[in-house]
Amino acid sequence: MKKEIIIIVLAGLFIFPVSGQHPLQDKNWEPVFEDNFSTFNTKRWHEAYGAHSAGEANEGTTFRTYDNVYIENNKLVLRTQKQNSPPCIPLSGSCKYGGIHSYTAGEIVSNIRYGYGYFEIYAQLPGTTGYFPAFWLWYHKDDFATNNCWYNEIDIFEAYGSRPNTVESRAHWGFTCPAGIDDKSEIGLHVSNYSTGYHWYGLEWDSRKITWYVDRKPVRQMVNNMEGIGIQNPMYIIINIALAPDSQVDNPITSNTKFPNYMYIDQANVYRLKCDKYTVVNEIPNFNTYYYAVKKSITMSNATTIPVGSNISLRATDFIELKPGFEVQTGRELYLDATPCNDNNNYCVNYFTDQTITSNATVTGCDVLHVEDIEILNSATVAITAGEKISIKSGFRAAAGTNVKISIAP
Repeated sequence: MKKEIIIIVLAGLFIFPVSGQHPLQDKNWEPVFEDNFSTFNTKRWHEAYGAHSAGEANEGTTFRTYDNVYIENNKLVLRTQKQNSPPCIPLSGSCKYGGIHSYTAGEIVSNIRYGYGYFEIYAQLPGTTGYFPAFWLWYHKDDFATNNCWYNEIDIFEAYGSRPNTVESRAHWGFTCPAGIDDKSEIGLHVSNYSTGYHWYGLEWDSRKITWYVDRKPVRQMVNNMEGIGIQNPMYIIINIALAPDSQVDNPITSNTKFPNYMYIDQANVYRLKCDKYTVVNEIPNFNTYYYAVKKSITMSNATTIPVGSNISLRATDFIELKPGFEVQTGRELYLDATPCNDNNNYCVNYFTDQTITSNATVTGCDVLHVEDIEILNSATVAITAGEKISIKSGFRAAAGTNVKISIAP
């Protein structure tokens, strides 16, 4: 079936077009996590260590180290430093981290991969020449045995320190073996005077489209169907500060490049759409009691009234139909979107199966943990923990005298 929005336009119908809605305006979203960085959550993130593209021709001058990632004043701080003790002379053997790594920097990576959703950070970026901070999603696979190769990357933003009034958005993809970042890409340029303070940088990603946001306003959208496939695989979240590679000739490291320098992240959030994709909605008599989620279809006529002063977002997988008599009157806003409903794509799922436990043990899953065919013996104490849901299936047996503790720890 063709997925579409069916709109019958009549005299007196006013729809205020919006090309995207961030989750605070759109009740169809729910949080996967909202991280204010009061502490560094090691169950969610880890610090990266080492060089990007180590040993390759495009290996950069920045080496990622743990000490350049820390929490200060309820903010995540990513720092860059110049290697001065001893001074680093590239390729001379004098560089502490080898090779050409004259600088160290901070980077964090999510512990799990996330699928379709809305991703955002509230951050202040360094604004002097030579810097190259970024917020991006990434993963790739090269399975030559089955000829299953792909490269997926969405740069929510990349910023050139020499251009502190704009950020760039990119999508990279490749579907042939070997798949790499240079296969295909598209670039967008967006106004954001990031040197003056904090700004929101966000992305809405689903199986059909990709929408970029700056300060929670949509600035770019592209169809997610590159080469008939699109960027469809769960990816890691990466936030980093770095120095520009030599290829960025218009963003050079000079005597004016400030060291040390910092990227501050006040908040990082991930949201997913609620799915109610088998429900057919015929009229919405009361928006206060309406369950916001992606429906199968929504049909509205003059029996549905948009409340005064409201900003309503409605989503359906198949269609939204506006029949004769339906109106959006002055002082009201309505956002409609034909949206795919991808169940569980933002969940990390673990399986704990086919084991006999005879001594004390701790079992930790990520979001969802499925437990099946487990036998616990010998008075063992077993703690089973997951972030959101634990599913005990068939074949689970705890013998007399054992102690099983089940807990949810987001």
